[in-house]
Amino acid sequence: MKFNIIQFLKEVWEELKKVTWPTPEQVKRATIAVIIFTLSVSIYLWCCDLIFEKFINFLFSLI
Repeated sequence: MKFNIIQFLKEVWEELKKVTWPTPEQVKRATIAVIIFTLSVSIYLWCCDLIFEKFINFLFSLI
């Protein structure tokens, strides 16, 4: 079996025609959702880090 790049590219193009692409509005909403989720998780982890830092500093102060 021999690899044929032209045939491969034709098949790729045919498959790309079948894809349902998102609308600009869907892309905007998904982007906003990802940004909000990322900021939420970042703030949560930052708060956890502050709490753990205080706890570790407290433990070391006892030594």
